[in-house]
Amino acid sequence: MARILIAEDDENLRAGIEEMLREEGYEVESVSNGEEALEKIRQENYDVLLTDLVMPKMNGMELLTEVKKLKPEVKVIIITAFATIESAVEAIKKGASDYIEKPFKINEVQNTIKRVLEEAKFERERRMGTGIRYEVIKAVSNPLRRRVLEYLYPRGRTHFRDIRTSLGISEPAKLSFHLKILKQAKLIDQDEERRYFITDSGRKTLEILGRGEEE
Repeated sequence: MARILIAEDDENLRAGIEEMLREEGYEVESVSNGEEALEKIRQENYDVLLTDLVMPKMNGMELLTEVKKLKPEVKVIIITAFATIESAVEAIKKGASDYIEKPFKINEVQNTIKRVLEEAKFERERRMGTGIRYEVIKAVSNPLRRRVLEYLYPRGRTHFRDIRTSLGISEPAKLSFHLKILKQAKLIDQDEERRYFITDSGRKTLEILGRGEEE
């Protein structure tokens, strides 16, 4: 079972997340600040780091940067009460796998961790033999982002609202976040009317991954 480290300065929230994840069968440890988390990661191996963005001594973004230098294979999920698309995308650029916005529901933490672990498995399986850059593999490791590519592939230029409606996405901010990640990876783009379309790189990537799945 996966090992998870929690870095959260709110003692009650930290204890609640820790108990919930243990009940899910994960091996869990927790600390109250970024410096303690970094020391733990130096000494031991973890699959996922769940870290608050705002903490004393070392904030979540600084911790993310140091963890990715030290052990880039660790998947990092940012918890924040001040989430914006820009800050979330910046965290992804620095190596985070996802973010959770406070206040959150218990199942949101559970589902995010499961998804991140599934994405890690996807990355490992697809990294070898496809010839696709790691940055692109990371961008398409998320199932929602793959669904966006699959939706755009046979279509022309499509508005945000049509993508959202067709894929049944209730939170526009989440869709905007994932579209920005795909744009950064140059898998999709927008025209002067702000309509989205899949790029040649996006088509090629989806075709390679599609062949890999069929095989």
